Amino acid sequence: MIQYNPLETVKELNTPVLIVNGNRDIQVPATNAKALHKEKSDSELLILEKMNHVLKEAPADRAGNLATYTNPELPLSPGLMSGIIEFLEKNDITSKNIN
Repeated sequence: MIQYNPLETVKELNTPVLIVNGNRDIQVPATNAKALHKEKSDSELLILEKMNHVLKEAPADRAGNLATYTNPELPLSPGLMSGIIEFLEKNDITSKNIN
């Protein structure tokens, strides 16, 4: 299904890279994010302990985790936005310098 290898592609990027994952992501395990970070050692890695694949804080049990997928009332996982904003500010990435 995937026609490219993320481990190879990430090495080719010439821009700051933030790799984000959650330890409760049941679709893409945090080990994948760690592998990407290893391939691009100058990237930044943000792994949020209770975040799942849809960027929400989720319980450890599968049924509870899946229930968050269809609940639009749930906020984004704590630490996600602050982590992204910190990365953007640190790398001077603002709307004025994005083409």
